[in-house]
Amino acid sequence: MINLPAIYIANGTAVLLLFIILLSSKRPTHHGLLDEKIYYTMIILNILQCLTETAVMCIDGKTACGYRALSIALNDSLFVVTIVFAYSWVVFADYKLFTDMKRIRRIYPVVAIPAALVIIGCLINLATPVFFTVNQDNIYQRTNLYIIPYAVTYSYMAYGVILIYRYRKKVHKYLFLPAVLFMIPIIIGSLLQFFFYGYSLIWLGVSIGMISLFINVQKEAAYVDILSGLYNRQYFNNILLMHSKNGGAADALAGIMLDIDNLKSINDRFGHAEGDEAISIAGRILRAAVGHQGVLCRLGGDEFIILMHINSQKEIGELVDIIKAQVTQFNESGKKPYEIHFSMGYSIYQNEHGSIDDFIKKIDASMYEDKKRRIGAGILPDRRHHC
Repeated sequence: MINLPAIYIANGTAVLLLFIILLSSKRPTHHGLLDEKIYYTMIILNILQCLTETAVMCIDGKTACGYRALSIALNDSLFVVTIVFAYSWVVFADYKLFTDMKRIRRIYPVVAIPAALVIIGCLINLATPVFFTVNQDNIYQRTNLYIIPYAVTYSYMAYGVILIYRYRKKVHKYLFLPAVLFMIPIIIGSLLQFFFYGYSLIWLGVSIGMISLFINVQKEAAYVDILSGLYNRQYFNNILLMHSKNGGAADALAGIMLDIDNLKSINDRFGHAEGDEAISIAGRILRAAVGHQGVLCRLGGDEFIILMHINSQKEIGELVDIIKAQVTQFNESGKKPYEIHFSMGYSIYQNEHGSIDDFIKKIDASMYEDKKRRIGAGILPDRRHHC
């Protein structure tokens, strides 16, 4: 038996929560990042799911003129919106991991095939029963094929979590816990609705999952640089503050500062969009090189820094060699009409030998000594000659 008051409360609460997200955050612009656009699309789809299911429950079993056709159309649209929502989640998860539009264009037309087949089935269902039927008394009934859209939907949802779990270490983004927190209320809502027919709890679970995702994305945005995917200067300052308050560790804190050579030339020759892409590439190169050996931050502009605890200065040289190898590998791939190169400098900080400010100044001076050396050797052009 359908419990309409419970459905109104559950879906009404879900819509209210989703509107709170829309009102409490800045909507993405036309040029916003893909993950932002997908996230807000998912919110709109979730609101549509709540409203559509409520309408479906209200007219179920009512035999007024046109109600049966309306019921078929609404149930059909509910299947379509649900499968689009699930597919959107997978694309969102992938883009949050890799921030790679070429990967999205290459992989996700194929991933979309099951969703497309379900949508085709829904269109056919408007004329003849495929996934469900609505009898002459306007009562909704599932067919034997109803399991297909459910299986595809939950496969997409699970695939997103598995994707994040599999690549969480490789891309060094801490998305697995947010993904789990996103899925838990959806699973609970689905199970409750399965065992207590007549209640609508799935979409309330989805909205709670969207809020959990929103909170975690906001936390990430506060400490992660959008272009490079690395931690930002605020996070870097917090790390140094905690280190100074803790009095250091038994091993020394080392810093390696890096500056992208000739980023201005890339901007001038290929445009600022390609300059931003070069910063993103630099971030990926550094993530691949550093792994879990240190904390990567973008200080701003074309400057990056690596903080790492070391037992000997030899470890710094080894990491520098790994970075150079990753740079060479990228440049030899010929993926871009320009090459990425870094000027690098380093210093070691120990509390008894100086302040944090001295530590940063030493790294900065060391990096610019490397840049001057490279200019003197003719590896880099001297910008002063082009003024």
